[in-house]
Amino acid sequence: MKFQQSLRIDKIYDQPIYLLKKNQEDNKFVFEVCGTTKNIYKVQIYKYSKMIYCNCPDAKSYAKQNGVVCKHSCFILLKVLKLINSDDFFRMLLFDDKQLEFIKNEFNKLEFTENEYIKMDYVNQFNQLPEDKIIIKKDMETFCLICYDQLEDIENKKFNNQCKYCLKIFHNKCINKWLSLGNNNCPHCRNIMKSNNYKYLE
Repeated sequence: MKFQQSLRIDKIYDQPIYLLKKNQEDNKFVFEVCGTTKNIYKVQIYKYSKMIYCNCPDAKSYAKQNGVVCKHSCFILLKVLKLINSDDFFRMLLFDDKQLEFIKNEFNKLEFTENEYIKMDYVNQFNQLPEDKIIIKKDMETFCLICYDQLEDIENKKFNNQCKYCLKIFHNKCINKWLSLGNNNCPHCRNIMKSNNYKYLE
């Protein structure tokens, strides 16, 4: 097994990572996971491509560059599903048919009760998160307060983000750049603001 993969596997036994939700769609098994900083990530196991994907920053960059999977994917495979013959998966980064059948059975058996990888307090907090949508008020600005360009498709969270305090709306690319420069507040009202890329538990 690659050294970079071993490092990520070690982290799942040392760091607080918890399962929040499971969901099955036509072509994949979906898990919502609370990371060590209470960011919420989505881990997806695809039935047809036989691969696993997480939307965390590591999975998109360093893990991908090193040909390994992130700690959240390791957490799902090893702690939650207890995948058999996992060495085969970590060598190829592809599931075989037996592993997919095993994943399906373990997914179906999985119940949400307090244990080493499910913290019911976190599950309840996650279930009470407000609906993720942009609030439009009468006479509000239709331009981004960072770049001053018009906001296209203003209610679409894929493109825009809104401060939950002052309700000002920014382009995602603008506010994410602002937050990546060490700022953690709204450029308008200065209250704490977070990236639209992820959900968070408070």
